[in-house]
Amino acid sequence: MASSVTYSILILMFIIFLSITPSSATNQITDTDIKHLCSKTSNVVQCFKLLKSDHRTSNVDAKGLAEISVDLAYNMANKIHTQLNSFAKATHDSHMRNIYNSCSKTYNDVIRDLEVAKQNLKLGAYENMHVQVTDAPNEIKICEKMLNGVSSDRAHIKKQNQEFEFLVRIVKVMFDNLSKKQEVRTMFIDLIFAFVIHSALSQRDNSDNETVL
Repeated sequence: MASSVTYSILILMFIIFLSITPSSATNQITDTDIKHLCSKTSNVVQCFKLLKSDHRTSNVDAKGLAEISVDLAYNMANKIHTQLNSFAKATHDSHMRNIYNSCSKTYNDVIRDLEVAKQNLKLGAYENMHVQVTDAPNEIKICEKMLNGVSSDRAHIKKQNQEFEFLVRIVKVMFDNLSKKQEVRTMFIDLIFAFVIHSALSQRDNSDNETVL
């Protein structure tokens, strides 16, 4: 009887476990979910608009939404990086050329960080993504500081820097969401494991007692 109850409890716990697993098909993200996540940024409307600009958000889970956010940031970083290289070649102002080249190098580092983050996301190593997401905004601020001393910014790099930094903030929110889900999943696995061990030891003790009797 005891083993039957234990088995039933394990089945129930397994069902609950599946319901909170990030990869579960039942965890499709809705517009309400996206707005809730975007509420953790400085601009809910802009965040929602950016994410919904990708058609994949119509049928995506939490991991897929994180992938979309990284792709948006990665694509913009590459766009700015290409522009900076072009501006550096075109300008006759040596001071601006140095700034564009320095910012280009910064964005090259950011692109590398995002590539590593994409790989970690693919592998499900959510706990490792925090480093790349934290590094990216810090690196962009280096470019921002250099541009602050420039009276003319015809390339509008300052504005693009701000837009990109906002995208990275969105990425961080999506990654934090995944990390939280993974923590819950890990905690639940540990709970199931502990319950199984405890049940096995209890049954062994009961068997030993019956043998003695």
